[in-house]
Amino acid sequence: MQITIAQIIAHAIYDAGARVVTHVPGVGGTEIFAAFCEISPETHQRSFHEEVAYSIAHGASLVGQRSATLIKAHGLAKAANSVINSLSAGTTAGFVGLVFDDRLAKHSDSIFNVAVLLQGLGIPYRRLQMKDAYWEVQDAFTWSEALQLPVALLIDTDNLGEMETYTPVQSGASSRNYQRDVTQHVVGPFFPEYQRQVLDAKLTGQNWRILKRPTLPTIPDTLPKVSQPLARLYMPLFAVFQKLRGDIVTGDTSTSTLFAFPPYHCIDVCTYIGGSIPLAIGAYLAGYENTWALTGDFSFIAAGHLGLIEAIQRNIPMKVLIFNNGKAQATGGQPVPTGVLERILMGYEPYLRHIHNPQDASEIETVLQEASQAQEMRIVVADYREG
Repeated sequence: MQITIAQIIAHAIYDAGARVVTHVPGVGGTEIFAAFCEISPETHQRSFHEEVAYSIAHGASLVGQRSATLIKAHGLAKAANSVINSLSAGTTAGFVGLVFDDRLAKHSDSIFNVAVLLQGLGIPYRRLQMKDAYWEVQDAFTWSEALQLPVALLIDTDNLGEMETYTPVQSGASSRNYQRDVTQHVVGPFFPEYQRQVLDAKLTGQNWRILKRPTLPTIPDTLPKVSQPLARLYMPLFAVFQKLRGDIVTGDTSTSTLFAFPPYHCIDVCTYIGGSIPLAIGAYLAGYENTWALTGDFSFIAAGHLGLIEAIQRNIPMKVLIFNNGKAQATGGQPVPTGVLERILMGYEPYLRHIHNPQDASEIETVLQEASQAQEMRIVVADYREG
């Protein structure tokens, strides 16, 4: 059967078993995404921001579902924070980023060397050869799983309309069993040296599993002294939350993510500030429907609210817990301007619930229980502000 190369790439993604596919409109990716939506029985939504689109797909791959994201070269620059930290977290199932190179800027703002950006980010990548596009896309998922890392395919946008022969081949298993591993999947100031050693071993073909794992801190006594007071403040809430936490809990690189550690074990995945919501969306789309995203007020304002837009348009009944202490606690306690969080949340008023006294176990349990049982989105704001 003769079809366009764009359609062939779409079939290759589908035949490889990728079921979570994200895309921000742009030349090259738009044609492939449209072709993918035509052959997929599921509904797939376009995304608004490349960092969010990348993180949704990464979240799905972390919990075991093959995934892909289709973004322009300029969009890759916007997703760079998530890309860098996804390398530290790794993957479980294959995750392929298809990056579209409009080399002469026929449909872009400017010309830049995207290959240099890919090299600087450190993500393994190949330039797609159009005559072998089907097999190279299929092989990219296998390559990603062999490395247990995201990989990228750099695609020239000029020749996607050319005709080639499509012969379908199913690539076999498209999902892998997820196993919780916070030393690998929780990125932040906890295990950076170990995660870098793992990444270097993966990139050089060494057995990273023989590396000595770091010892998990215990809350609160073996945390850094600077973190202990706030951790103690959060303990009553997490004592309740650990009983209602669901299948997958994602976090941001903030104080609440310390509760990934014993004896609470409340967070499974974390990659960057503001990333908990898109990661949770990816986990939901991969089949883990009981998901929570935990974030601080500063993290949510900075980037997390971008993920809420994606959850709304996909009608995902996810649960979000915001720790509202009025500070950027992870970066030194800089104050969050009064009213900013409330203004952002005004558009989500029907989904809002509040914990006014997060030291009151009865109030905590009442609010979290209602949220966990709700068949629609819930955004729970726990008020830790002084005064």
